[in-house]
Amino acid sequence: MMRNESTGYPPGRAISQLAGVVGLWLTLAVTSQAQDLQAECPSLPEAPAFVTRTVAELGIIKPHTERWRELLTWQQLLRELDRLRWDGLNPQNYLLSDLARITDQLKAGMPPTPCQSQVASLALAWSLSDLAHGRLDPEKLGLMWHQSSRNPDAERFAINIHRDFYHQQGLRKAYRNVRPSVSPYMALRDAYRNLHRNLPESWPTVPPGPTLRPGDSGPRVTALARRLAAQDYLTLPDPEMAENGSHEKAPPEATFDDSLEKALQAFQRDHGLEPDGLAGRATGEALNTPPGAWKARSRANLERLRWVTPYYADDMVLVDIADARATLIRDGREVWQGNTQVGRPERKTPALTSTISHVTLNPTWTIPPTVFYEDTLPAILADPDYLKRNRLTVLDRNGAELDPEEVDWSAPGNLLLRQAAGPGNALGEVAIRFQNPYAVYLHDTPSRWLFETPDRFYSSGCVRVENAMQLTELLFRGNVEQIRQAQSTGDTRNLSLPDRIRLVMTYRTAEVGPEGEIRFRQDTYGEDRLVIDLLDEEV
Repeated sequence: MMRNESTGYPPGRAISQLAGVVGLWLTLAVTSQAQDLQAECPSLPEAPAFVTRTVAELGIIKPHTERWRELLTWQQLLRELDRLRWDGLNPQNYLLSDLARITDQLKAGMPPTPCQSQVASLALAWSLSDLAHGRLDPEKLGLMWHQSSRNPDAERFAINIHRDFYHQQGLRKAYRNVRPSVSPYMALRDAYRNLHRNLPESWPTVPPGPTLRPGDSGPRVTALARRLAAQDYLTLPDPEMAENGSHEKAPPEATFDDSLEKALQAFQRDHGLEPDGLAGRATGEALNTPPGAWKARSRANLERLRWVTPYYADDMVLVDIADARATLIRDGREVWQGNTQVGRPERKTPALTSTISHVTLNPTWTIPPTVFYEDTLPAILADPDYLKRNRLTVLDRNGAELDPEEVDWSAPGNLLLRQAAGPGNALGEVAIRFQNPYAVYLHDTPSRWLFETPDRFYSSGCVRVENAMQLTELLFRGNVEQIRQAQSTGDTRNLSLPDRIRLVMTYRTAEVGPEGEIRFRQDTYGEDRLVIDLLDEEV
């Protein structure tokens, strides 16, 4: 083989060919390992492709039979799998019962078979992958979109597992290294564990009926007081009131006084309800939700956090869709926060991860087809002056302007409506842009008074941002003069950020408050049940 005289290595083309041969060999080796796993252990459940490839990579780095010789290693694996329940993952999904039986055989002096060793490697790789990135694939479920790949390279993932496997702390280090370490996840994990330890199997219910108000009394108020006391929102003045009333002497009745009102308001704040101190229909439903349902919702939100924590960065914009709030984080610290208006249930704001690249100052607004046909067109048919009053220009699909008088609005066909920049424009003064398949963005709005309302699900999918210009200036790291000069012209202009910044838009219906308590939000998009059901499915 020819050599480069200065280095002694093959010339570039030969290196490329050699790399191709090595890559092909590795691919064939990994494929062979994966096929061997199914051939030797046909009863194994079908794992995700990434997990199967990781197991194959682990087998190439070191044979599975050598990896799982020691009884102590099997015991460590069982212990770490059992701890996954505090992450909201079901240990039985990782072959825990099978592994326990094999471990008992090892205690009796029977060495593991090659198949049993591969079972252990499969459980290890599968559980670590799910812990790091989530058990479910949110993109396939239509619950999330990622600009970049969800999983790392399987080879690198296997190398990291192998490295931690033989560390002095053993498998504990491997699980600790992949478990999300960001504070929202760790706090929710701790709170979820406390729920299991402290929540009862059931608690008192409040019978249906008219809204309960301060000053009311009677059996339903007594039931309300018992329910709030069961979750430590209220201390009952009379111990007999906590009884279920099954004895001959009826327990004393409660009155809806100030202490009960404050307790109810605290409950409402922790459960995503308007803290009005009234026990109406929505509050009654939350009060009568069984403890197990709150545990399940916490599990769903641990899973959602696993979908996004690999994309967290020291500098990022975080949009919390369910809470209708946006936060700018710089160097790991919150430096700005504002309310948002997000998509109503029939036009959801999508959960996604992307990168903010540029902003549009003095933006025009091209009305999306759904908004045009469902909202704008009926308004045009009802009001001939609608187009003029809202400064809308009619365009064909090539961008040529059309005369509105010549359009048959009963069957308008394939046309566009564009709103001019300036006062009343639906995007306000600025639109903040990022790559995504939904054509959504963050933007200003003329409907700023809606930021003060408690339920801010108003938009058609985009995110309206309170004080959007202030956020824009911070994205440009305080280069206010550049922004204001461009804005003052009144012309529509795109400006690229000096440094692109990560964007994470997530739909979370539970978070941990300052005292370590879980605060639930309304599941406005109705997605909790799907996540819970899929997490509950066993292999």
